[in-house]
Amino acid sequence: MKNENNISDNLENEAPSLSKLKKENHFSTPENYFKVLPEVINNKILENKSIQLNFDKLSWRVLTPLTAVIIIFTAITNLNTTKEEDILTYDQFSEYIILQEDIEIEDELVYEAYAEILESEGNLETEDEAYINYLIENDIDINSIIEEL
Repeated sequence: MKNENNISDNLENEAPSLSKLKKENHFSTPENYFKVLPEVINNKILENKSIQLNFDKLSWRVLTPLTAVIIIFTAITNLNTTKEEDILTYDQFSEYIILQEDIEIEDELVYEAYAEILESEGNLETEDEAYINYLIENDIDINSIIEEL
């Protein structure tokens, strides 16, 4: 009791306006608040557990395969995209090979590749073969042509 009087005396000396205030509780709680509070808290906890449990089931059964499908789809679409600008033509490829100094190509391989390209395009006869066929059809001797030259 002596301690309380000492505190109130100190309060009157230090803050006289504060010491004049009455000790009243201006706040009130709703009726039966503390009786109902545990039940409300338990209900909220149960709601959160049910939501979390449902999400856990969904995450493993649905979201994992869905994520895998999305990853595979994006990988396939990104890896299989080739633009027409990226595709080399025969001329571009042959020019690239010719310009490369460190690549050695045998003449026979070049001739065979060129012949295959001509065959695939439908030009079965080369210019030399056309001359030879003309000479054979008209029964012209190549030696006589050489003598005339």
